[in-house]
Amino acid sequence: MPPFFSIMNENIFSISDILNDGLFGSNKTSAIKYSTIFSFWGQIAGKKFLKTTKPYQIKGSKMYVTCENSFVVQEMIMYKKILLDKLKPYCEPLGVNISDIIFDYKNWNSSSKEDIVNDFPNFYSDEELSEVEYNSADFSEVFINIDNSSYLTQEQKEKFKNKIIKLQKAKNLRFS
Repeated sequence: MPPFFSIMNENIFSISDILNDGLFGSNKTSAIKYSTIFSFWGQIAGKKFLKTTKPYQIKGSKMYVTCENSFVVQEMIMYKKILLDKLKPYCEPLGVNISDIIFDYKNWNSSSKEDIVNDFPNFYSDEELSEVEYNSADFSEVFINIDNSSYLTQEQKEKFKNKIIKLQKAKNLRFS
């Protein structure tokens, strides 16, 4: 192997990982992980910001959040460190690393208020959700990460898993 490749081999592998994650990261596992994190946004940001902010993308280690206006953006920037600390217990069990949050208000109009409500499983009754089927194999990797988490108690782990299942059922119900 030429010396160039032995030096660059580690970097090529990293770039390959980034490309697979960024370009081909539309697999179900990533979608489940990101949807789960987004579903806890109300607990992370608090009631005050739940109606004026909405996470819409995770790219690499950055989470993108749209805000109602520039005043909300400024306020969220002041709370960024606190928000990152509050995100950690939700991200770590899922194997997601978020080291920065990017706030903007340009995407607010493209994300309707109905989307915010419909993203959460409590939009549907427990009775409606109990009738919806889901594929438990889609969650095996995520559930293993949750079980191995040192941040969560056993009760919190079960709540986390149930929330993921409800999210998937709500998604299946929306798109059925």
